Amino acid sequence: MNRQTKKEIRRLAVKILVAVLALGLAFWGYAFVYRGKTEPPAKYPVTNQDAAVYSLRGQIQMLSQQEELNTFAFEGRKKEKEYGTYIIPGLRYTRTFLNVEGTKQAVCTSMTPQGLAVTDEYVLVSAYCHTEKHNSVIYVINKETHRFIKEVVLPGLPHVGGLAYDQEHDMLWYSSNTNGIAQAISIKMDVLRDYNYADNHMPVQVNQTCSLYGIVRDSFMTFYKGCLYVGCFNKYTESTIARYAVDSKGDLVNTFNEELGMMFEMAVPLDYSTISEQAQGMAFYNDKLLLSHSFGILPSRIVFYEQSDKRLYVNENSARSYRMPEMIEQIVVEGDELYVLFESGAYAYRGYAGNVVDRVLKLNLIKMEESYQEEY
Repeated sequence: MNRQTKKEIRRLAVKILVAVLALGLAFWGYAFVYRGKTEPPAKYPVTNQDAAVYSLRGQIQMLSQQEELNTFAFEGRKKEKEYGTYIIPGLRYTRTFLNVEGTKQAVCTSMTPQGLAVTDEYVLVSAYCHTEKHNSVIYVINKETHRFIKEVVLPGLPHVGGLAYDQEHDMLWYSSNTNGIAQAISIKMDVLRDYNYADNHMPVQVNQTCSLYGIVRDSFMTFYKGCLYVGCFNKYTESTIARYAVDSKGDLVNTFNEELGMMFEMAVPLDYSTISEQAQGMAFYNDKLLLSHSFGILPSRIVFYEQSDKRLYVNENSARSYRMPEMIEQIVVEGDELYVLFESGAYAYRGYAGNVVDRVLKLNLIKMEESYQEEY
């Protein structure tokens, strides 16, 4: 190979490298600058409800190679609407407010789903702005028709990693962290039902904001047997779940008050337990504790643990694990169904997630337990 040829090869290599860098910069700019920009509300009059990345058929085909999940989620559901799934609204654009300017109406194109709750009427999904510019929201989906009803805009930029519904008091809780302090915030369901983005012109009114003693971060939550359970996500070390009492009004029991020199509400846990790392959600089923685990693009898992009737205790020796697609978030039990949420459908992640799940899935818990017994 002569000197001239070597020079031409080097020039070509430099051109290719420059082109790759330019494309990478363009993609970064589109993903994290353009996609996170504020659009005038008139361009998108309502939150995008046809937000599915895939058609239902495409979603089933994508997940069909995961035989176990396919059995739990889709087998025997042909007669159910959408095979029992719920499209996550707002993945393309969501009506909200521009946080730094208070109540200025805006549209966010980078909402990331996090929390999940199920009531008799609704499936509720919380989401935060990946670019940290817009108020977080809760999407309200009609449980029977599977149609998106509305968005409920929350005050500020909470990560809203967890939602929890207290049926007895008709109260919805969501997780938050302010100034490094774990908090649980409640909304009365009547207030949520009456909320209208166009009429209110401001975030929804909250009921109680209570700091949580004994837990570093409020990453996820659930409500079970009259108590609010809150968990903390850690990447590589053990985390903690804690149980808090509510009073006759449905508020967290406030242990600290002004008489003790405390100027804010704080709840102390009744009980707590350590859990394994990378937990994203929890639920209870037949006195078993269910935890969802996920981190990045690694496969997720749902783990069943035997649970003590008397106290919060995670028996690691009883663990039964089920492999799931990556980026699992919150899980919710209703009867013999397990509702499962993933964040891989968000714009920030769906470019590199191997399995993009843009719907809330319903898994059959009876089949899950039967499959494990057959295996062992």
